[in-house]
Amino acid sequence: MEIFIDSADVKEIQEAWDMGVIDGVTTNPSLAAKTGRNYDETIKEIATIVDGPISAETISLDFEGMMKEATHFAKMHK
Repeated sequence: MEIFIDSADVKEIQEAWDMGVIDGVTTNPSLAAKTGRNYDETIKEIATIVDGPISAETISLDFEGMMKEATHFAKMHK
């Protein structure tokens, strides 16, 4: 079983990662908005913390937009 933190708070993510209690991160634009930070910048920072899966929700609702965002996000982290 893998444990993912559902957050865009990089301090919270860093603490959980350092404790070794998470395997990855799930985040979305609403969570990033609550932190007052830019979504892309938040994902990039999360990618510097987590050496594991990061699930980033798209903003677009149509297939083409989702694929464009997914390709963009995929370039941020292995």
